[in-house]
Amino acid sequence: MRTVILGGGIAGCALAAALRGSQLGAEVSILERRTVSKPAGMGFLLLENGIRGLEQIAPTVAWRRQGQPIERLRLRASNGADLDAPRIAPALCVSRAKFLALLRTATGDATWLEGRSLIDFALDETDWLTHVRCDDGSSIQGDAFFACDGAASRSRSLAFPHAQLGSVVVQEIVSTAYAPALAQRLGTTFHKFHAAAGGLAVGLLSESPDTVVWFVQFDSRRHQAPTKDGPSIARFVTERLRGWSSEVLAAVEATDFDLSHVWETRDLMPLTDIHRGNLALVGDAAHACLPFTSQGANGAIEDAAALQRLLANIGTKADLRAALPTYSALHRHQRRRVFDEGRRLRDAFLQPLAERAPAIPLVE
Repeated sequence: MRTVILGGGIAGCALAAALRGSQLGAEVSILERRTVSKPAGMGFLLLENGIRGLEQIAPTVAWRRQGQPIERLRLRASNGADLDAPRIAPALCVSRAKFLALLRTATGDATWLEGRSLIDFALDETDWLTHVRCDDGSSIQGDAFFACDGAASRSRSLAFPHAQLGSVVVQEIVSTAYAPALAQRLGTTFHKFHAAAGGLAVGLLSESPDTVVWFVQFDSRRHQAPTKDGPSIARFVTERLRGWSSEVLAAVEATDFDLSHVWETRDLMPLTDIHRGNLALVGDAAHACLPFTSQGANGAIEDAAALQRLLANIGTKADLRAALPTYSALHRHQRRRVFDEGRRLRDAFLQPLAERAPAIPLVE
């Protein structure tokens, strides 16, 4: 059977790895609008549910030895004073580029179709997807299709036009800094700094012995977002974080803001079904969540692991038609819980510290 994966990020690579050895994994095409050498993003937290999923879909890789262990969480005021140190389950901070390169090795003989974007679907009289049309005029035929094209999924907009992303309230600037002394100082602790007035926070994590992944989250209604060029981002960050803790200022000093990414965070109202015919939504295309939950990549890996179990013995159109409704129903309660928790964490983030305790920025 021919499988078409729409999107070659974490969700797409994880799914291609998960399908290896099955009939659906015999002929896999991955459509990716970027080139493989230019992945988006800086780094993320790999939580226990994501690690378990990776160990299932690509068991030959020592996933628990990738990245920097994160064993503790310190919630702090902008001046560095400690606010709380809640216990967390151990996690890993991983470089997105390095992680994707490793995950791609698990995709096997999948055919990569880079630099192409999805334009439209072609459906038969039974509402069964037969092929997709791309912006370069080409078409890709398949028997099973998986939309792994992120929160702003073109696939989802075509198949589920009623699906609505939430409005942009919080934006995030994600950066990396080559700062060995700061990385050693942070160690295995995730440091999250909060402005007293709310609506502004900074997170710092060591990604390796010499590199720090860090982010600035801000209420876009109170702070006008910078344009996406390096000098504008640098001005915004320098002005907003003046007088913050020494760790934050060290990260600012060591950052090349030309490489930073401005992210307009949006979530997806939970869908009853995440499949239509022989098309299934995977990862953020199915259940985009706010970054406070740290569940974007982890949820995508969980989806891939679930599909591996459900599709292992699929060999016919009838098999696929029977299996995908089960995938839609799986984790439905968890998808709703992560959505609700993301909204709760966002609302807490927007409030002054005097009115609430800082929220733990992780959802298991």
